[in-house]
Amino acid sequence: MTDHGVRCYGDLAQRYAEGVDYAVHVAPRDRSGVAVLAPHGGRIEGRTSEIARLIAGEDFGLYLFEGLRTTGDNFDCLHLASSQFDEPRALELISNCHTVVTVHGYAASGPDVLLGGLHQRLKREVARALAMNGFSCLTEGHRFPGSHPDNICNRGQSGEGLQLELSEGLRKTGDWPRLADAVRVVLGIDG
Repeated sequence: MTDHGVRCYGDLAQRYAEGVDYAVHVAPRDRSGVAVLAPHGGRIEGRTSEIARLIAGEDFGLYLFEGLRTTGDNFDCLHLASSQFDEPRALELISNCHTVVTVHGYAASGPDVLLGGLHQRLKREVARALAMNGFSCLTEGHRFPGSHPDNICNRGQSGEGLQLELSEGLRKTGDWPRLADAVRVVLGIDG
């Protein structure tokens, strides 16, 4: 967590203005038990909103928390740790979903995708699908395990979710449809 004194959405909402500093987008899908979230979208972790939209398509619920600040400090000001992410509209959406998939970005060099979360079978199946589509990924031994029960990806009805940490390189290439399609195929089977 960054040291900006924001420990929950309530703190963030007191300091920053919705519609000016950040935006929230929610698109529930009543017939879907899957929600795709970009809790650090917009200018917080670049291009994660666009990728989450592709994964969700018209089939899965979608939630975006997007940084809008033009001052280059979106991450420092608006990043809530995944285990502390408690924006009410996100919690309402996932309360009706069995499976939650979160899309994040990481700045370090490394594999295209670091997979985390407590849904072990989904993690393995997505890793297999990504590898078959030419993406490098890790499911264990990285710094974003997403294993805390309070992590937003693990707060759906099942208590097990999937966290996708996408490398900066992958997010800049624009090769998102192939990635989204690989994840969607697995979610279609799982969801």
